Amino acid sequence: MRESDERGGHERDDTGSHRRQFLAGVGAVTGVAVAGCSDLPLIGDETATTFPAGEVGTILREEEPPIEWPVPVQPDSSALEGELERVDELLAAVPESIGREDVPNGVVRETIEEQRTESATARGEAAEAERTERYHALRELRDVRETARTAAVTWLAVDADTEQLGGELRDERDAVRSAIADRLEGVEYRGADTDERRLRGALYFYQREADLEHAERSLGRAGADQRDTVLDIGESAGTLEFGAATAGVWEQFDERYDAAFDDGVALESAFETALERSIDRTETVDFPAQDGEEWYEAVGVGELEDEQLEWTLWQAGRDVLNAQDRMRDAVDGGNLGTGLYGAVQFEQQFRAFERLRDRIADGAVATPETVAEIREERERALEAATTAREQLSQPSLGAYALAETLQSLAWIDDGVHRAADTDPEASVSIQDEYGDYACREAELAVLPDAIDAFRARFTD
Repeated sequence: MRESDERGGHERDDTGSHRRQFLAGVGAVTGVAVAGCSDLPLIGDETATTFPAGEVGTILREEEPPIEWPVPVQPDSSALEGELERVDELLAAVPESIGREDVPNGVVRETIEEQRTESATARGEAAEAERTERYHALRELRDVRETARTAAVTWLAVDADTEQLGGELRDERDAVRSAIADRLEGVEYRGADTDERRLRGALYFYQREADLEHAERSLGRAGADQRDTVLDIGESAGTLEFGAATAGVWEQFDERYDAAFDDGVALESAFETALERSIDRTETVDFPAQDGEEWYEAVGVGELEDEQLEWTLWQAGRDVLNAQDRMRDAVDGGNLGTGLYGAVQFEQQFRAFERLRDRIADGAVATPETVAEIREERERALEAATTAREQLSQPSLGAYALAETLQSLAWIDDGVHRAADTDPEASVSIQDEYGDYACREAELAVLPDAIDAFRARFTD
């Protein structure tokens, strides 16, 4: 249950017919991992509940909580300095001002200038990172290096032999792919054998796997052939820079992590046991597959009068199934950190689904008739976030799940901001945001208990 797209509701005039149409459309996409309570469009918005834009801003009366991403390892200052030097090297290859005589093509010229400015600004922000912020700054500098390298190589490609340059990039792609593969294959699940350190270790290895696998997948975009424009060539070079930066950053993180646990123990067996127990949990739950309209009966709701909430519940169910799949895929791929985060997600999403389903059945979540109802749902989510934060202060997968859920809440707020930022007399539909707030409330309310259940399997 994550960020939604903006979309209106659709009031049903023929329940059976509309549900069949709805499910027929969903059937074409349910094999795809969907990252939101309501990411895919409804049938239409002809009868969506609307509110005056001038009232919508009151939904955000209470300030959203800060998002605190956990830090599993503390890099030293030299690591940050090295990354900043690389950005400086790339920026130095691009003139601060580019004239029409240098790059006649206006689009190319503006793109290079924008990328240089963007990376220079981000570089300055990263340079100010305090000790506790270095981990995040180093990961963010991967994007800065990507943007700076894109600008530098696009500038170079304007007057270069693009065929030769393309060959060099293909060779570089092979080298970067090898570096990422070596780092992935060289993993050793180690750490201190205490409950707190195991939990921190699980977070470390999840983020390690997620970053390296993302970088590895992105290399598929780094093609270079004779048909490429200078912008394509620059983009490919940027992708390669991101991959190299990811491999390099995690080499530094690994050195710091290993140094902190010189006398650490192997955690692979503990990780495998926790993951096996979590998969057993999914089999005990036996959450129904979304094969058709019978699914609503299988999960205990039957007919829903509100098609918007019906769709929200369907997507909440997809998130349960997706978390289940992530665990199994991680086992097949040998990615224990990723599998353990999938276990956290399953525990959170399944419990959130049950809470949301029951609130809908009880009428506590229903089609909003006033802006106040939407505001109250958001404020319930904020209260749940405060409670969850009090119990999830240490670096762990639970703290990461909290930050991810709060990020999703902030994205919903962004949608409300956009709806409010228009003619005060205009009518806007924010019914889907109401359903999304209900999803966040459920996820945040159940998170402490979900993490307790996960920890019991993980630290026992």
